[in-house]
Amino acid sequence: MKKIIFICISLLLVLTGGCSMNDNGKNSTTEAVKPKSLPKVPAFQDEKTREYMVSTKEEEPGYYLLESKLKGFRMLFPQDGEYLPDYSESNGENSESIGFQSYNETSNILLDAQISYYNKSSFINDPETMLDQISNENGYKGSFKKQQTNGKVVYAASKKSNFKNSDRKYNFSFRYFGYIKSNEEEYLGIVYSFIVRCKKDEKPCTLDEDQAKEKTDKLINSITFLRNKKEVRDGK
Repeated sequence: MKKIIFICISLLLVLTGGCSMNDNGKNSTTEAVKPKSLPKVPAFQDEKTREYMVSTKEEEPGYYLLESKLKGFRMLFPQDGEYLPDYSESNGENSESIGFQSYNETSNILLDAQISYYNKSSFINDPETMLDQISNENGYKGSFKKQQTNGKVVYAASKKSNFKNSDRKYNFSFRYFGYIKSNEEEYLGIVYSFIVRCKKDEKPCTLDEDQAKEKTDKLINSITFLRNKKEVRDGK
């Protein structure tokens, strides 16, 4: 059962993705607006991606606000990010996995991400079991940093990986993975995985560990559970 639960994480590490997505339901008021009248960024010019956007107004410079279709969580979303329908899934009720990519043409840095949300799931309530499973899935033998903030506990770890049997110029990536447990509601949590790497060998790339960590920390720390929040009760 637990191996099935985390199969999307394994696929992300190999294919920079997850599973397949069921696109039932609409999340944003922007989807009916013609693309030419929307912000000229991938997050809004792509039809599937903008269904997850809360507003056309930037939450922070370069970032908009994403809300899951199950209205389970919100998080910052990079303006150059695009939702990956083939690498996401949902059971339409208590679990939802969102895969996306963010590519900066100027820096030549690619971010692959997957956020898997679970509600009313007993396994998500057990940190020891969760961290053991996540470590196994990522080939990680170290410890996780634990941080409590804003009604949640964040468990985080990272590692540098080199591509095997590769003659690429930029043959490495930085991986960030862990899980977030709600402190306000039982059996509610999120498993996350990010991979940051240089995309094109023929273009310059100055990716370093500090830069990758700063980028992923911003996204991880922005995740907020919406259960029992006013906007969910009001159906907004």
